[in-house]
Amino acid sequence: MQLQPNISKVIFYSFLFALGGAPTLAMLVASQQTQDPHVLMSAFVGLSVVLVCVFVPIVLIQNTFLLIKRRSLELEEKIKPVSNIYFALNVGCLIFWLLFMFK
Repeated sequence: MQLQPNISKVIFYSFLFALGGAPTLAMLVASQQTQDPHVLMSAFVGLSVVLVCVFVPIVLIQNTFLLIKRRSLELEEKIKPVSNIYFALNVGCLIFWLLFMFK
């Protein structure tokens, strides 16, 4: 089962985003709504769970499609920007958490 390089990058980066992007987005929303640490953490956990329940199925459907079409050279070229977008989102999440922890 050989994957094209860009398709494998999209699969990896999208799973990474589904697991790391949900808590990042949840913290962004929760921190804008409250400053109380107890409310912040409960809102963060609740929003993280809800967002993971949305992101993971979408990523699983996308990646199942990519695995089915893994030998398509045409799809390999079309998917390259998606790989870069997921990578940029993951870098953005990392930067957010670094700024959040050290502010």
